[in-house]
Amino acid sequence: MYKLPCYEAKYFHKNYWEEITDTQLMDELYKIYNKITPVIKEMIQGKEVKTADAVYRLKWKGGG
Repeated sequence: MYKLPCYEAKYFHKNYWEEITDTQLMDELYKIYNKITPVIKEMIQGKEVKTADAVYRLKWKGGG
């Protein structure tokens, strides 16, 4: 069974991670970065991406 990617955001006015859709992530990153692909590549490599409003990360769901 394959693992599915899931995106999470930790908004600075909240103190917990919440699951967001890939569309929400792309919309937020598009506001900050000219090219989103390099940022997503960094997230796949395990890095967290920080913007003025939140920190974003990739979380793998599922198993196997």
